[in-house]
Amino acid sequence: MKLTLARFYWPAEAIVDPLNFPPVFQSEAGPVSVSIIDIPLTHKSIDELLTPPFHLEKWFHGQGLYLDTLCGVIIDNYYPPDHPDSSKIRRVFSLLAEELDVVPVINKNDLADASQWDHFVEQMSVLHEFNQLLGEALTTHKLIEFHTRYKMQFLAHSQPAYRQLGPLVAKIKHEPSLYEFAHQYRQRFMRLLRYPATVQNHTNVVMHLQGYFRKKVDDEARQQLTALIHQYRLGEASLGGVKATLRTMQSAAPHGWLAQQRYLYPWFIEYDL
Repeated sequence: MKLTLARFYWPAEAIVDPLNFPPVFQSEAGPVSVSIIDIPLTHKSIDELLTPPFHLEKWFHGQGLYLDTLCGVIIDNYYPPDHPDSSKIRRVFSLLAEELDVVPVINKNDLADASQWDHFVEQMSVLHEFNQLLGEALTTHKLIEFHTRYKMQFLAHSQPAYRQLGPLVAKIKHEPSLYEFAHQYRQRFMRLLRYPATVQNHTNVVMHLQGYFRKKVDDEARQQLTALIHQYRLGEASLGGVKATLRTMQSAAPHGWLAQQRYLYPWFIEYDL
């Protein structure tokens, strides 16, 4: 399997730095090799992009790229921030970040920020798994299974957007074109994932998951988990620690629905985000 990224750099004559990016992600289905396509931006290509009306798909095609195969875009600016032409690349980033519904966008310098890196990898991971479905024989059952796996992860990012996805999926059997529905659904959940997950939303999710063990583990184990969740909410414990405890409880008292949840068992298995 392959994961394709595009790096747009500016100016076109810049000598680009190597990206500190893993060459391979380990997914649940096996290794995923990373392919980064470097594309120089010119005044002409930027002007074409920034001139309304915005036809992003056509513009990407003009750069030799197809949105259905991309899992991320990196913007790499080599001009100093106060250089007059830096404003152009900032406009490019703002436009793509706002209008590019399907593919996550990040500035290269932000890859060094742990929280932004985690968020970018999470979006790539979800998108990559979904794109694997689109490359197979797509069925209603597979789409519903995908949505079921990601319910808690979506909820951690935006409760209002999550509640809108449910009714959309519920109508799937009445859709005339499964592939058109899949593209609409992808657009909606990728826009949902733009919202950073919050401590409050994570707390709500882990408390919901805790409820599945109410009658399956002893009082002491439940109380310890409750205390750990409280510590996480106060910033005194990590979310990873809470998830690890939930996985330990799941191993001791298996629950089929929990075993599917990407919130606990992510597609990129080494990234517990």
